[in-house]
Amino acid sequence: MKRIAVLCSGGDSQGMNACIKAIVDTCASNNVTVLGINRGYQGLIENDVRVLSKLDVANIETIGGAVIKTSRSEEFMTEKGFRKAIENLKMNDIEGLVVIGGNGSFRGCRDLVNAGVNVIGIPGTIDNDLFYTERSLGFDTAVHQCVKMITAVKQTMFANNRASVYKCMGRKCGDIALHTAVSVEADSFAVSEIEYSIDQIVSDVKNSIAHGETAPVVVMSEGSPLDMDEIVRAIETQTGLVTRGMEIGYIQRGGEPTYYDRMLGVRWGVLAVQLLMQDMTNLALGVKNDKIFSTPLIEVENVLQEFRVDMVNDLRTLHALPKI
Repeated sequence: MKRIAVLCSGGDSQGMNACIKAIVDTCASNNVTVLGINRGYQGLIENDVRVLSKLDVANIETIGGAVIKTSRSEEFMTEKGFRKAIENLKMNDIEGLVVIGGNGSFRGCRDLVNAGVNVIGIPGTIDNDLFYTERSLGFDTAVHQCVKMITAVKQTMFANNRASVYKCMGRKCGDIALHTAVSVEADSFAVSEIEYSIDQIVSDVKNSIAHGETAPVVVMSEGSPLDMDEIVRAIETQTGLVTRGMEIGYIQRGGEPTYYDRMLGVRWGVLAVQLLMQDMTNLALGVKNDKIFSTPLIEVENVLQEFRVDMVNDLRTLHALPKI
């Protein structure tokens, strides 16, 4: 293939720009034309397409977001919108398409494959909820942002003997909350993957206080069925500590990507171009044990989550709590 395109779809994630740059630079080194499709599938429907050069992507690897923008397109899910997207791929003589996005974007990849389009899918989502791969672009940086914020806030909580509860993004996947909780040695933890009650959280907090903690921390995922405000009230009522609840929010999507997300973006970008140049398509890229791989796109939706209970138990052991 000598003419390919790249788009980002769904929520943005740090590392997308590093991946885009690697795709463009690899294409430039191998005499392959690469087009950037602005605003994801919606931009494809509207034919918002431009050729990308090395100059267009110079120094973008250090910033979050996506220079070709991203979006969630309801129109792409309609027959008319999908047909228009296919027409624009053909009109632009695009031989292969690289899609960087999460699970919704990958469903779009599947539909494109079924329509005869040559596609490579790259996992780009802070949620880490594409379970065929150990990591997705942006996850490492999102956790870093959470850890950085909680560490900073705990300093003032410690000075005032206050408890704090933090809600992380991640949708139905608790990976951001889990990795954050372990990193900050959270005193308790709540995700959708593990059944837990507010009473158990309060008991965990009391246990830490009994062992000398003066500023206990609770980390929860947005997918947890528990209510953050109710957790705050329960801790305050039953321990006497002033307690604050905070949703960490969109800071998790921003900021300079970590070296790990940059590295994944570069390696996957290079591999995507290599595969397309060899006419190897309809694949999703992933990483396991720091080794990148490709697997058929049609198989990735069937992979179930393996939640890291061992990490939860490490955290509980840290606080002399029984393993779950």
